[in-house]
Amino acid sequence: MKIKILVATHKDNPMPSDSDLYLPILVGANKNYNGEIGFELDNHGDNISDKNPNYNELTAIYWAWKNLNNVDAVGLVHYRRLFSLGFKRDLNIVLTKKQVEKLLEKAPVILPKKRNYYIETI
Repeated sequence: MKIKILVATHKDNPMPSDSDLYLPILVGANKNYNGEIGFELDNHGDNISDKNPNYNELTAIYWAWKNLNNVDAVGLVHYRRLFSLGFKRDLNIVLTKKQVEKLLEKAPVILPKKRNYYIETI
């Protein structure tokens, strides 16, 4: 199974080392790109990069839908919120391709565990 997990970011950050599975993508590249990052950009091909201020990481999903070929499954994570089987934020324990394939045998979608966020406003 050919799987790509997009790692959406708006700036240069450390990324998972498995480049066969993880694809770092700079979202809002029309406004964020300054030439220094070696990530995929969401502003080439068919894209909605200009709408990133309103649609956030969804510009990466749109880009993948329209421009990624020969991929059976597409995922999306935020550069600070990666999937892992542990509770640590560590690039060394992100899901591997084998783990993703095993999870997709059980269900068509992988989601994190539900969490309750209590957000305060000013």
